Amino acid sequence: MNTFMLDMANFLARLISLYSFFIWIRIFLSWINPFPREGSLTYYFALIVDPFLNLFRSKHFRVGILDLSPIFAIAVLSLVQSLLKLFSIYGTIRFGWVLSLLLQYTWSYGIQIFLMFAIIVMIVRTIAAFTGSLALSRIATLADPLMKKVREIFFTRRLVKDTTLSVTTLIVIICIYAMLSYIFSLLITYSMRIPF
Repeated sequence: MNTFMLDMANFLARLISLYSFFIWIRIFLSWINPFPREGSLTYYFALIVDPFLNLFRSKHFRVGILDLSPIFAIAVLSLVQSLLKLFSIYGTIRFGWVLSLLLQYTWSYGIQIFLMFAIIVMIVRTIAAFTGSLALSRIATLADPLMKKVREIFFTRRLVKDTTLSVTTLIVIICIYAMLSYIFSLLITYSMRIPF
């Protein structure tokens, strides 16, 4: 294998790592200065990073006021960086490695984030159900679609208290998280063993 190709892959992987770091800086600066003025530090980071982030911006990646598109952009960069790093070390790319990385990033940057968010929302919703807090209840309305689905599956023929439904929904989501974590772990492990 040509060492130039391996060195170039390693260089590009490091460049992608630096660019990902710039994206994180841009995210943090946008919390401090959401509308950058020309000449400000945030403005220059926006010039460098926003064209790439704009490829991922969509209403599908928004949850309320949260824009999750940078997470998906960083996931794509991390995937490419990992593939380049593997190529720079081994001089080849195998299908099993690509599949394993795709599964890993699908879990880490997609499903796991969604489930962790759902668990946090359900914890808030459960606390609101037990305390009757109006402030928490407003935040906890995000949990309503999840609770509706659990009610349809487990409590179709009877009325159930809000506290019972909240706790049941939280337990169901935690069980789904544990089950999917185990399944993805197995799939990632077995896909790495694919010989081609």
